Amino acid sequence: MLGALLGHRAGRRELALVALGLTGGLWAVGDLLFLGAETTSELILARRLFYLGAAGLAPVWLWLSLRTARPDWFVARPGSILLPFVIPLAAYSCLYWDESVRFIDWQSPSPSHRYGPLFDLYIAHQHALIAIGTVYFLRTSFRLRRTSPVVMSALLVAAALPLFTNIAYLFGGLESDWTAAALAPAGVLFWVAMVESGLVAHLPIDRHRLIEQLDVGVVVADAESRVLSANPAARRLVELEGMIGRRLTDVVAAAEQRTDASIESRALALRGPIGIVGHALILTDRTEAETSRRRLELAGRLEALGSLTAGIAHEVNNPLAYVQANLSSLGSTAKDLSDPALRACLPDSLQESVADMESLVEETHEGLERIRLLVQRLKTFSRTPDLSAHAVEIDLSALVRQSAAVALVGRRGEPLQIEGEEDLHVLTLESAVFQILVNLLLNAAQAAPEDPRIRVRLCRQDPGVRLDVIDNGPGIAPSVLPRIFDPFFTTKPTGTGLGLSLSYDLAKQVGGRLQAGNCEGGGALFSLWLPRYPPGADADEGSRSLETLG
Repeated sequence: MLGALLGHRAGRRELALVALGLTGGLWAVGDLLFLGAETTSELILARRLFYLGAAGLAPVWLWLSLRTARPDWFVARPGSILLPFVIPLAAYSCLYWDESVRFIDWQSPSPSHRYGPLFDLYIAHQHALIAIGTVYFLRTSFRLRRTSPVVMSALLVAAALPLFTNIAYLFGGLESDWTAAALAPAGVLFWVAMVESGLVAHLPIDRHRLIEQLDVGVVVADAESRVLSANPAARRLVELEGMIGRRLTDVVAAAEQRTDASIESRALALRGPIGIVGHALILTDRTEAETSRRRLELAGRLEALGSLTAGIAHEVNNPLAYVQANLSSLGSTAKDLSDPALRACLPDSLQESVADMESLVEETHEGLERIRLLVQRLKTFSRTPDLSAHAVEIDLSALVRQSAAVALVGRRGEPLQIEGEEDLHVLTLESAVFQILVNLLLNAAQAAPEDPRIRVRLCRQDPGVRLDVIDNGPGIAPSVLPRIFDPFFTTKPTGTGLGLSLSYDLAKQVGGRLQAGNCEGGGALFSLWLPRYPPGADADEGSRSLETLG
C-alpha cells in the first residue's frame, strides 16, 4: 500500500520486502484467528496460517538482509537463498499429514498443543536465521553511517524493533507475543531505508526501456556510489569487466584510459523523497567531435605554416637573388683568371687560390640551389597535396634525398643511406609522395633521436616499385601495430597521431599502399609500394608516358 501511495511498483529486487509483509501478515491473521477460534476446524486453520507466516518469516528476514548487504557470495549465487526455506517448510508440511506429532499436535481441540522433536530443530533454525540476518543488517547500517545517517538509523530501528519485541516475549517481559505487530512499523522503516533510498530496489530511471536503447551510456549507482546497473551503451564505451558492484570512480577511470576514443563523463545525484538516493553517470562518445576539432586545429596550423613559409621564402629568395647575381659575376672573373697567361701575372701567393676559385664558385652554386629547393619543398609540404593535379615522372632516389633535406634538417652527420636500385622512376603525384616520404623519414629519425641511422631500400616489385624505410629504433610493439595508422593514435608525448594516418590515406589515393612492421635485424620497417603509372590508366599508355617523359 505504501508503495502504491508513493507511485512504486514492486519490482524483482523488492520481492524480499513484499515477502516480509506477506509472512508478517499471515502471522498476525493466524494469531487473531487463533484467539477467536471456537471449533477444532477454526483452530486448525489458525494454526496453518500462523505457522505459514512464522515458517517463512525467518528465511525472508535473512533474504532481506542479504539483499541489503549484498555480500559477494550472495551476489554470485542469489539462488542459494532457497536453502533456508527447506527446514521450516518441511516442518510446516506436517500440519497437513503428520499424525504422530513430529512437529506439533495440530489437530488438538485445545488452544495449547504438544510439540514434537522437529519443533526444536525448527525453532533453533529460525532463531539462527534471524541472528545471521540481524548481523547483516547491522553491518549495512554501520557501513552507511557516513554516507547516509538517515538510512542507517531507519535500517537499525527496523531491524531491532521486531527482534527485541520477540526477545521480550520469550523471556517473560511481555504477556503476549507482539512480534507480528512490531513488523508493521518495521516494514515502513524498511521501505524508507531501502526502497526509497534505492538501496535494494531498481531506481525508476533504471527501469525505463528507452535507456537500454540509448547511444548515450547510463550507469546507475546506489548511495555509496556502487554500480547497480549499466545500459549496453555504457558497457560498450567503458569496456570494463564486472562493472556491477564497482565504484563510479573506477568506471570514470576506465573511460578516461581509453586511447582509441574520447569519452566524456558527467556525474549527477539522484534525489528521492528523503534526499540523495543514488548517483548516475552519463557517458558520451565525443570521438567524432574531437576528431573534427583536431582536424580543424591542424588545418589552422597548416595554414599558418603555409603563410610562415611563404614569408620565409620571400625573405630568403630576395637575398638569394643578390647572392646568385654576385656569384655569377664572380664566376665570370674566375673563368677569366683561369687563363694561364693572366694567372702568370699574379703573385705566387694568389695563383693557388685562383686555381681553386672556379670549383669553389660551382660548389657555392650547388649550395644555393639546395637552399632554394629546401624553401620550395617547405612551401609544398605546408599545403594539402592537390590530388587532381597531373601525374609527373619522378626519380625516387632523388625525391628521397629532397625529402630528407626537409625531414632531417639540423641533424648531424649523414643519417640517411640509400640502398638498392637507384634508377627507379614512377609516374605519380609528386607532392603526395613527397609528403609521405617526409613523414616516414621524420618518424624514422625520431625513433632514435640520439643517433638516428636510416636505411632507404629501393627495388622493383611488379607492377610497380617498393620503397622500404628502416630505422634503428626499438621497433613497433605488437599491441601498437594494428593501430599504427589510426587517426590521432600516437606513442609520442608531443605527437598529433596524424602523420602516418595521412600518409596511409595518400598512398591509397595515388594507387599505392603503405604497410608497417619490424625489421629482422631490429627497428621499424615501413614499406611504400607505388604503381609505375597512375591508377585507371592503361598499362601501355602508362609505359609510353614514362618513355616519353624519360
